[in-house]
Amino acid sequence: LLSGCLDSLCGAIIASRDPVKRVLFLGHSDTSTAVKHAQSIIEAAVGGTTNYHRFSVHPRQTVPRRNHGPRSRSFMFIALAIAAASAGGATDVIVPENGFTSINPPLDPSRGGILTTRSTHPWTFYSLRHLLSLLGLSGIAVTNPHDDVTKGELLCRTSPELSDALWRPAVGGSLSCAKLDSQRFKGGSPNINCGLCVACVVRRAAFISAGLSDPTEYAIERLAGQPRDDLIRARRADIGSLRHAVRAGFDEDGILASAMWPPQTDFDEIIAICQRGRQELQRVRLP
Repeated sequence: LLSGCLDSLCGAIIASRDPVKRVLFLGHSDTSTAVKHAQSIIEAAVGGTTNYHRFSVHPRQTVPRRNHGPRSRSFMFIALAIAAASAGGATDVIVPENGFTSINPPLDPSRGGILTTRSTHPWTFYSLRHLLSLLGLSGIAVTNPHDDVTKGELLCRTSPELSDALWRPAVGGSLSCAKLDSQRFKGGSPNINCGLCVACVVRRAAFISAGLSDPTEYAIERLAGQPRDDLIRARRADIGSLRHAVRAGFDEDGILASAMWPPQTDFDEIIAICQRGRQELQRVRLP
């Protein structure tokens, strides 16, 4: 799955290293111009439309919707890949995401439950395997091969390519931002990462930890004066949660209680990934 984010780009780079393996990159046709722009830049890097296919899915509504938010978006994206794998006789669906973001430990006591994304959590993949078995599709494996590393460690795995001229524009154009709204502030743009939401800070921390120069343009660096102050004020909840996590650390019981887990989960490794993720966050200077 190649969505336009930095992790999926790293996954595409790793998948492209094997000249023998046949890889089909799948994306979604997003309505956001920022996502479309990121996907177009990445499309050029992976070899054009022959390798990267984007689809628009419009499920037919058969019952009244109880939730009008984007919570089912990731499930639909994975379902699209499963359908493509089934049609093409493929056995592997790869969903690239770093382990720290997949676990998504609560940064403070107020962040958790349904407000915390679990789209690539280990329990999600465990549940998907069970669902595929019930549907007679157990021959298709849906996996995240990067669930054992932080974002910074994932960038280290792809550091030669990330510094290469072929991939550099795609790296800078990739999107991590969870709040693409900086056009609200004078001089901002809806097409760039804000630099202050949790996802953006994890991204910035990853480049620093990997020892790589960050080619990304962030709104927090573009804006000045009052617009910059307004952006900081708008992100005060995220900044407060990040500061709490960096200062107080992650409560181990809180991490384990934050979600369900597959049988035989190595909880020592789960805690270790979260702690390494926190160490990366410490490298970012917050306003």
